[in-house]
Amino acid sequence: MKFDVAYRTADGKMAETTIEVADRNAVYSELRRQGITPISLHEAGTKKRDKSDGGKLSAALKLVLFVVLFAAAVFAAWYFLAADDGAKRRVKDLVAKPSKIEMHQTGEAPAPRKGTGAVSVRISE
Repeated sequence: MKFDVAYRTADGKMAETTIEVADRNAVYSELRRQGITPISLHEAGTKKRDKSDGGKLSAALKLVLFVVLFAAAVFAAWYFLAADDGAKRRVKDLVAKPSKIEMHQTGEAPAPRKGTGAVSVRISE
């Protein structure tokens, strides 16, 4: 089997060579014997992986991820630094279903002192 190998020479330049080995398992031992550390290795006669298709998709995904993360960062900065309480309340209402809170006296006895009356709280959704 033949393999095309791309590697960097001692002076830092890129180089390519083709090696022939008996089987796939012997590739790295032959490269080690020749003192080559491969950067890229593929079977000779097969096309190198075309980066144009995967590269475009990857770049598009990276762009979408960047835009989403940037928008989240801008929103977080606005929310924590510039938004007033009313705006924060409206944002929270969009995210979570508000609860209905009812306060009423238990009716057992009138409040003994101001501010310490018997009050129960019922929270419903």
